[in-house]
Amino acid sequence: MSETPFKRLILRAVLRDVYPMVIRLVAVPDCLALSDFDDVFHAVLGWDGGIGYAFQVQGQEFNSFRRRTRAKRLRDFGFHRQEKFLYTLGAMDQWEWELRVIDQQPGAERDNAPVCVGGRGATPPQYSGGPTGYRLMLKRQEVGEEMFPRAEVETVIRMLTVANSDGPASTWDVLRDVIAKSRVSLDRRLEESGPLTPERFSLLEANERLAKLLLYRRFA
Repeated sequence: MSETPFKRLILRAVLRDVYPMVIRLVAVPDCLALSDFDDVFHAVLGWDGGIGYAFQVQGQEFNSFRRRTRAKRLRDFGFHRQEKFLYTLGAMDQWEWELRVIDQQPGAERDNAPVCVGGRGATPPQYSGGPTGYRLMLKRQEVGEEMFPRAEVETVIRMLTVANSDGPASTWDVLRDVIAKSRVSLDRRLEESGPLTPERFSLLEANERLAKLLLYRRFA
């Protein structure tokens, strides 16, 4: 970490379009580069890194594919209290976190390590298909086979067939196939993730993951 004077930013991150709400409260030095913040936040969440990110700050975008982003630090934006910015993770899944600067505190010497100071709600499985995929996983876990009742699917297809009598029969076979593959995909993702516990959050575990990161990473 930098030995130069710094401020400690208290940031509240809320995951958009996910319920139950997922919130993380982190305290980080403002000398962190955006790429380093990304690594820190992944550790807090328990997600793998390297999936791409983008920050929308003060009308500008800084993403992991642009060289200028690598040199940008949190302090460069001159954040004020209650200022918001958007942080998106994953080019495919598009997890959007709305961050708000809750407070700024003078940094203390030898007290510049990032830390998670609070939160609620479980982190969704990283590769669950974004907020929509996660909602479908929760629904599938809750209702099981009732989510795609075959009798109702066939009833809807018959109604569509009557309403579109000129359409080829293969259209409805494609629809059946899509629904069947959706069942398989959701069940596979649930098997890989294990039982979902959307209300669970452990502050201890979040900071244990951060501590492991700090064992081999030095943020300058």
